[in-house]
Amino acid sequence: MNERTQPDENAAATAVTPLFEPRDLDRLRQALAGYRVESVHDLLGPAGQSAHARGDLAGVGRHVRRSDDRPLATLIDLFLLGTDVPEADARAALSPLPLETAHGAGLLEVSAGAVRARLDVRPYAEALPARPGSPSAAAETWWVVSDFGSDVRPGPLAPDHVLGIGSASVTLAQATPRVPVGRALDLGTGCGIQALHLGRHARQVVGTDISARALRLAATTAALSDQTWDLRRGSLLSPVAGEQFDLVVANPPFVVSAGTGGYDYRDSGLEGDGVCRELFTGLPSVLAPGGTAQLLANWIIPTDQSWQERLAGWLDGLGCDAWVWQREVVEPGEYVSMWLRDAGEAPGSPRWTSLYGAWLDWFAASAVVGVGMGLVTLWRSDAADPVLVMEDVPQAVEQPVGGHLPGWIERQRWLAATPDEQLRTARVRAADGLVRSTDDLLGADGWAPAITRLRQSYGMRWEVEVDDSIASLVAGCDGATPLFAPITVLAASLDVPVAEVADAVLPVVRDLIGRGFLRPEDGL
Repeated sequence: MNERTQPDENAAATAVTPLFEPRDLDRLRQALAGYRVESVHDLLGPAGQSAHARGDLAGVGRHVRRSDDRPLATLIDLFLLGTDVPEADARAALSPLPLETAHGAGLLEVSAGAVRARLDVRPYAEALPARPGSPSAAAETWWVVSDFGSDVRPGPLAPDHVLGIGSASVTLAQATPRVPVGRALDLGTGCGIQALHLGRHARQVVGTDISARALRLAATTAALSDQTWDLRRGSLLSPVAGEQFDLVVANPPFVVSAGTGGYDYRDSGLEGDGVCRELFTGLPSVLAPGGTAQLLANWIIPTDQSWQERLAGWLDGLGCDAWVWQREVVEPGEYVSMWLRDAGEAPGSPRWTSLYGAWLDWFAASAVVGVGMGLVTLWRSDAADPVLVMEDVPQAVEQPVGGHLPGWIERQRWLAATPDEQLRTARVRAADGLVRSTDDLLGADGWAPAITRLRQSYGMRWEVEVDDSIASLVAGCDGATPLFAPITVLAASLDVPVAEVADAVLPVVRDLIGRGFLRPEDGL
């Protein structure tokens, strides 16, 4: 470990306070009361929302300037677009919070009659089933406090930059199962996005970060959003050593590099994919029995080993089931360019050229052919022979996908405990919403079926190639009769011994059960 990854035990024990005193937090919350996701959407309209989605801030600004709702338009100008506004407009929009108080807290800067926001304050909402005992679904609006990105404030980011809401944080939030838990840990909390979600279904939320600045912004996010978290400073798992949690989520500083980068939000200080390896091997120790960890990760794809073997080796003997999705593979040049742009570096500048060359030299010297990017789910099972599945998941899945993960591990464990003899007698049904499609190939005798696929219309949306026999077998799985019955029918139609057909189709059936095309009716 280098200096950036050493735990700070004294800081970990220090209470983290928001940017504002409680009375001023109440005033700011009053000022932001009309600054909500739905009201911003209404003001922008479909065209303005589209402009915002594609990063066209000038287009968003045009819609904002046309609005008659000046307080809301001013808040959008300040905290979403990062533009200067007249002091009188800012004072009116932030009332009852005095402008001088906001300036003193570091939220705004005032100069020559103009006001500019120093921080991004963004409304954020989640609609989920209500808390236990509540009769209906509940929707909340939160406010997330972070730094502006380089799209709003061009130029290289500060080393202690605190990342705001982005595609990675949304991906992790959507992939996290939302079931009630006791203790939850948000490792690398940043501005607190994941902790906000955890606060909906966990009795206690602990958030950690190496950055003292990130923790202060997270404390402000929590206070504005009427939540309370236990925030601790330190590296990786050091602030929670010896403790256990029912759920851990992590969007860690996973960028693969020589370990010499200087951004708190993305660089761990560990070489290569060392931070992900430390989390893979360390997370089982903080998971309570049956606990779950959900994290984003990047990993090296070396020249001499498959990525699946590499990651499975990290989990060997740790008693955790795992499902690792590789969503994308990026070659080194594209990877480096992506992260340099993310940090606000200007392509073609001398600084860009120097950083780009040094980073690619490290990739070449380390024999790295690519970087895998994906999602990791760990379940503490304490099994001697845990379920470990590492696979490519390139398709668009139904969001939020977190609700489908518990069913996946249940099916994997059922398969592991079910030998072929028992599988033959199991009652299995075809999942709802399956779609069969056939592609025809034109030949000398006209069109002829060439490829048949089964596709899920919801959930994981897997698509697999099958032949007509397997498609017929799936259609015959009604959940009322043992699997042996449609196998027998298939054998008769093919005029092949039943035992021979069973030996051929059972491995396929196992894969279809694992992916959710077929659902066991017994034991789940």
